[in-house]
Formats: sequence, C-alpha cells, structure tokens
Amino acid sequence: MEGFAELLARKRQGSLKVYLGYAAGVGKTYAMLQEGHRLRQAGFDVAIGYVEPHRRPETATLMDGLEMVSPRMCRVGDAQFPEVDVPAVLARRPQVALVDELAHTNAAGSPNPKRYRDVLDIMEAGINVITTLNVQHLESVAERVETVTGIPVRERLPDAVLHRADQVVNVDVTKEELRERLRLGKIYGPEQAERALVGFFTYQNLSLLRELCLREASGDQVRKITEQGLLSREAAGDAVEAVMVALSSDPTDAETLIRRGMRMASQFGSPCYVVYVRRPSETPVRIDAGLQRVLQNNLRLAALLGAEVVQLEGHDVPEALVNFASERNVRHAVFGKSRLSPLRERLRGSFILDFLHEAVGVDVHIVNTTPREAA
Repeated sequence: MEGFAELLARKRQGSLKVYLGYAAGVGKTYAMLQEGHRLRQAGFDVAIGYVEPHRRPETATLMDGLEMVSPRMCRVGDAQFPEVDVPAVLARRPQVALVDELAHTNAAGSPNPKRYRDVLDIMEAGINVITTLNVQHLESVAERVETVTGIPVRERLPDAVLHRADQVVNVDVTKEELRERLRLGKIYGPEQAERALVGFFTYQNLSLLRELCLREASGDQVRKITEQGLLSREAAGDAVEAVMVALSSDPTDAETLIRRGMRMASQFGSPCYVVYVRRPSETPVRIDAGLQRVLQNNLRLAALLGAEVVQLEGHDVPEALVNFASERNVRHAVFGKSRLSPLRERLRGSFILDFLHEAVGVDVHIVNTTPREAA
C-alpha cells in the first residue's frame, strides 16, 4: 500500500490525463486541443508544450487561440527536429500543459531520451499535463502487436507511466470510419494512405488494436476505483483478478512471461505481481554470479513494465507461492514450461504440479517458451 510520504509527494506533482487511441487518426490530438480550449474558457491557464499537427488542417486550426511554448530545435546532421523545451515550459509555468505523443523518442542530444520523461519532469514541477498515446506503444502489448501485424513497434512506453495517469480517456471511432478518413487523405498523404490500407490499417490489425485499447481503458477504470477506496480488492471479487508471474532464478524466457502477465493484468484492470522465491541455495553468497545478474535484470524489467516485484524466501517454493496467491487474491498464475521431459518431471517432481494441487481458485497459465529437454 502507498505510504503517507508517497501520497504527499504525489499531491505536490501535477496531474496526468491521457487520451488513448488504437491507431493514428482516431482523433486523440484533436480531443486534447478541444479540452485545452474548454479549460481556457473556464479560466485555466493553458499552454501548448508540443503538438504534432501531422499536416492535418483541422488540427492546425484548433491550435489557434492557445498559447504555444516554442519547441527546442535539435540538429541531427543537416536536419532539425522540434522537441519539447522543458525549461521553457517550466519557466512559463501554465496550470495545464498540452504535450502530444507521450511515447515519442526524442532526437539525439536531447536532455531526456523519451518524451514521457519530459512529461514527468513537467509534472514534478506541479504542472498538470494532458497528453496522447496509441495503445500499441505500451510495453505490455507491443510484442503482441508486432507478432500479429508484422510491423515493428520501435517507440515503447512503460505501462507504469500510463498507470500513473489520473484519467485515461479512450478516443474511439469505428474501423470503417477510420479507414474512410484514411482514404480521404485526412491522416496521411495519398501514397502513404494506400500503403497503410493494405498494411497496418487492415481490418484484422485494427480489430486487434481496438480490442486492446478498449481493454486497457476499462482496466484503468477498475484500477482507479480500487485505488480510490470505492471498492476494496476483497469486495471486488472477480472484478479484480490479480495476476502472479512466478520466476525462477534462471527462467527460460523471463521477458515473455512478464509481458504475458502484464497483458493479462491490464485486461483485468488488476495488479501484476512478479514473484521470485529464493531458496537457501540461492542466497547472495551462494548463487552463481551469472545467475544473479540474470535474475536482477529480469526483476528490473518487471518493475519497468509496471509489475510489483516481490521476493520471498523459503525451502518450499510451491508452498510460498500458494500462500502469496491466497494473501493477494491472485486468480491467475503464469509459469514457464519446464525444460524437463515428462519422465524427468515425474522423477524429480514439479513445482507447477505441486502448485496446481494446493492452489484453490487459481487458473494456471503455462507458457511454452523453449523446446523441452529430451528424456
């Protein structure tokens, strides 16, 4: 549970609102600018920290009437790229700063490598931020989007940043309307639009992205309700299905397991725990140095993706996991598939089978990440 010091620190920080969409062109930037105008008319001091108009006339028109803090120009070779000028925003100190494209990677030489870090710096100064994000840029879903669409997702955002948002608004249009916008040249130029219609903007891809976006937005609502104390985790019952990812000191593919767990937790709007049970043979003075480095890297990745990392100690790993699952209302447990063949599992015993036997009301998900060892 969040401590009082952390609560006080958050009160001193600015709030964060995210307009979340499932693809370019759904209207995130437009909605952000519309809210900027509404807030300004209500008497708030609003300034644009950065907006990418994407050569869309409607968006550019909506920027009129809102003060803009001039971007900082970064030179890379012979080209120049505009980026958020964080010191200038802090000096201007509006009540609300509009900062587009939260997952954007800043140009080389920028003080921060990612725009979300710019936003966090602005919030740290007590300035409220409204921003935009496409769902495929979330770390927990980027890998799945790449697999289905075949298109790399190069710009990624830790889920923990989105979970810090005080409000997430889903900007949604039908797939048919979005593709029509594309055909009419409202998103990209003619040649790029034609490529997009048969590439990223296919019905299959848009269906996946829209589903992910709707689940992320609904999951955020459940998180906010429970965090505000309006619904306890116990009272939430099936509405809050906590997810536990069980990691050994040397898992076959920790990244795949963690991403799977985070994706499930995001869909349920529930916490994700990445749990490692340290046995006596794995104390810092006894564990192999190489395994220790791998373990720490895996736990750092879990924290980066927004999971709560939990380290337990015990001789009986399944018992420790069962007790933790019971205490934290875990409904889904994620394990990597054993390297051992069925014969060797029967001879040596299986943590997963022991957990299945003892855990009540927990669905076990076994992820096959590597070929099984021969018998």
